Amino acid sequence: MVVHLSSSSSSVKVPSTVTVPKGSLTANFKVTVSKPSPCAAGNAASTTATVTATLKNSMTATVTVGAPSAAPSRYTTKTIVVDPKNIVGVSHDAHALVLNGSDKCVQALVAGDVLFFKKLGVLDVKKVLKIGQNRVAVAVSSAALTDFINDGTFQVYKQTLGDATEPTGAWSEGSEPPQPPGGDGQWKYTVGGSGSTYSFNAFKQYGGLSANVQAHGEITKFGFNFLTVIHQGRVQQATYKVDTDGTLDVDWMVQTSGSGQGIGESRLRLPALHSGLVDSPDDVPLLFQVYANLIFKPGFGEKAAAKGHFKITYSGEGGIDGDSPSNEGLDAKSEIKSTSSSAKAAHGVVVAVNAPKFAISFSTTSFLWALSARSPSALNTAGANLADSVQGQLGSYVKADLMPPTSGDLFKVRRAAYVMWVSSVAYAGAGLLAMLPCQQYYQTYLAQAGIDKDLLGQTSGLKPPDKGVTILKKEKITVIPAIKGCEPKPN
Repeated sequence: MVVHLSSSSSSVKVPSTVTVPKGSLTANFKVTVSKPSPCAAGNAASTTATVTATLKNSMTATVTVGAPSAAPSRYTTKTIVVDPKNIVGVSHDAHALVLNGSDKCVQALVAGDVLFFKKLGVLDVKKVLKIGQNRVAVAVSSAALTDFINDGTFQVYKQTLGDATEPTGAWSEGSEPPQPPGGDGQWKYTVGGSGSTYSFNAFKQYGGLSANVQAHGEITKFGFNFLTVIHQGRVQQATYKVDTDGTLDVDWMVQTSGSGQGIGESRLRLPALHSGLVDSPDDVPLLFQVYANLIFKPGFGEKAAAKGHFKITYSGEGGIDGDSPSNEGLDAKSEIKSTSSSAKAAHGVVVAVNAPKFAISFSTTSFLWALSARSPSALNTAGANLADSVQGQLGSYVKADLMPPTSGDLFKVRRAAYVMWVSSVAYAGAGLLAMLPCQQYYQTYLAQAGIDKDLLGQTSGLKPPDKGVTILKKEKITVIPAIKGCEPKPN
């Protein structure tokens, strides 16, 4: 009887199979523990791994090699610390590095290690290749927290954001996934922001219809707390909470040049409006960003133009704790102004703004932003061209951070924890020929939060929902003018 074996740790190796003799219920096999590198951040007092045996079903057992009574190491033994000065070049997608091969810690790197550059980031090593004299090429991808933290608390909370410089030129392809092409023309937009304000101005023209949405937000209370508790290489607790106090002013405009024209529902994923680096006590920076996204859907059957305005005031703290929502006084209050419209017949517009969205991430993208801000000389053309040229030799490996988002995850920030507001205002106008110039505004305000499991890594009894959690849902109808004849009929 042949039983298949596997180990959760690259430093604890087991044979792929073991044969159980006929008539027996047990079999012995050898466990090999890799000798840790002298450059490893974690000590080797003991090494723990989960060994899985599979026949028809699977069973697991925890194996500890070494002195189990010793205090657990904070870092995994596969975490190799390398001085950032050894970075010779970074590929334009940030998934291949060329390093100084004369450095002893660079020489110690093997596939399966975790590469730790203090003040810059942590990366998974997929393949190592010696090139030329004193040069080593390394294929890398995003690491999870449990790839380098073995035991302890990893926490970042309210602090002044450090400078974060968006990678420019060819390196921009590694900093933000591309916007999927739209079937109704492309949005043109500008964005901006600081620690207390954010804004965007988006315009689209398609056929005989043009649309414009502008938004300006203020953050009146800034604070966040991202906390994970890790034990034996598995996340036991994960929490992310954010103060959401602030305002959002939205102005929208739509114009048609004839009947039967429109763009249907149009979605826009905007780049980050504001970014800053957040340093952990481990000298690992995370990238804190404020995002906004947009859904716009006009409904006009004639040549007409309309423009409107609404303002929302947010308050309270919210987030996610494991798989449960956390609500500490969240609320959204709206102010709706009358819409100016030249439409004679009934018409409408839906404006949904996903803002503010507070995301904190840890990936090759945060590494690239940190490089651009703290070690810009590493982003040099000669080094990038060299790193690009060896990617074919490094073979294929996971570059999920670079994949264009699908329609189902258009607004997702990968390897991030987030808290966000989604405000939807559906305007319905009776038109100038109606007996009563009624305007109805159907409003929905959602506060949502989530944590990407790829950010955390291995977990123990903890599974944040793939689609996050809804913390608060508030619905409201505003009627202008506020008279009985304009109130919506009950269902």
